[in-house]
Amino acid sequence: MKKIVPASLVCLTFGSFSASAANIGDFQINGFLSVAAAWDNVKYLPPGSSGIPGIIGIEPVYNTNIRKRPSFDHDSNVGVQFSKLLREDISITTQFLAKAENEWDVEAVWAFLKWEPSDQWQFRAGRVRTDPYMLSDYVDVGYAYPWVRPPEEVYSQIPSEFSNSTGVDARFRIMMFNRDLTLTAFYGAATTHLTFPTGLPLPIGIDNTIFDEIRLRLRDLWSFNIKFGDEVFSVRAGYETTRVTLDPNAGTAMEQLNAFLNAMAPPHPFPDPLFFFNPDGIGLDYVNYFSAYNSRASFMGVGYQFDWKNVVSMGELVKRKAATPIIANAIGWYVMGGYRVKQFLPHITFAREKLEDNKVRRFNGFINSLFTNPFIGGSSVPLDTIAQPLINTSPNFDGGAGSQSSLTLGIRWDIYDGVAIKGEFKHVHPDFLSPGLFDVNPMKTVNIYSVALDAVM
Repeated sequence: MKKIVPASLVCLTFGSFSASAANIGDFQINGFLSVAAAWDNVKYLPPGSSGIPGIIGIEPVYNTNIRKRPSFDHDSNVGVQFSKLLREDISITTQFLAKAENEWDVEAVWAFLKWEPSDQWQFRAGRVRTDPYMLSDYVDVGYAYPWVRPPEEVYSQIPSEFSNSTGVDARFRIMMFNRDLTLTAFYGAATTHLTFPTGLPLPIGIDNTIFDEIRLRLRDLWSFNIKFGDEVFSVRAGYETTRVTLDPNAGTAMEQLNAFLNAMAPPHPFPDPLFFFNPDGIGLDYVNYFSAYNSRASFMGVGYQFDWKNVVSMGELVKRKAATPIIANAIGWYVMGGYRVKQFLPHITFAREKLEDNKVRRFNGFINSLFTNPFIGGSSVPLDTIAQPLINTSPNFDGGAGSQSSLTLGIRWDIYDGVAIKGEFKHVHPDFLSPGLFDVNPMKTVNIYSVALDAVM
């Protein structure tokens, strides 16, 4: 791998035409493949440690799919991209992606019309990917970066599915001081679905088997990016803002939890004995707590890439902020360094994610007492225990809202042009009282092992 991002991948990022791809006249085909396995050494939790009584042998799961038993689900995928020139300055590009974690269902992640009126300007309309991260354009192309997967402390904050949006964008590129300056702007919208867990110990009368898919909508999505540099050193900065709506379907457990909190929120004057010491109720801040209605959210990030002779380095710093209690404000960063030895690239990465508010996202004692009161909520556990798997873990909602640090040691072997084998060891340290990116707090540090075969054409 001569550069962090090989020039041959440009055609997989902007729909550009490349001599290295399969060309049939004005028709071009590109593709990529990743076959990867990951496992960890996490310990099963003892009875009661999860806060849910009667549950024995819970296995904390990292970032949705990584467990003790080796699995190919997390990072394996295949993609194919088709581009067709309609005339010299207009083309159509579609990219189809199938992921193992989605049972290999095929999704059209890109489908856009591109117009390039000059060497400086480019316009696209259709389904494209916004650029919240430095690697956003090719985050699904494992061959494009040194790791088996980019650092989750940064790249889990906005899952790639949330970046596949429909709208229009413009890109302006010029040379300045013998280096490329690129400015991009996007406006559009996105819709995706979230799957929530089942089998939680919910209050009496709430069905714990109907945590089904709930639609998440992003509207008025604006994205702005600037990049400056060359093949040796480049820097970038980006900012995104949107309106988030997550409206639980009627009859789902999440909707019924909202109904419980809404009933407890307004004032309950004397003589209601349950609210004798809290006549004002639990407060209007908890109305529709497990929802988001046109709530403002933003994301910003800066990063750099350095590739000189045999020395390689990358780093990013990102910050997420949202005006809704179920999406944590978080900051994440990583720094990677490596040194090429012929076809091998050994590397080391330090990464960190930290919540900036609500370090321990908990309801107060009064709300928990109402939730467990046999005459009101009737739950066997406090609301805190229910809320954690809903709003405080990466697989179920906000793409990573637990504080943790990690150290990754890896090696990449470019066995052929377009084919690479990778291996990694990652040591994860969740913060105190935080599950990190596990669905349940593992109560200790955990080692994660990964291997991958990546290829592009």
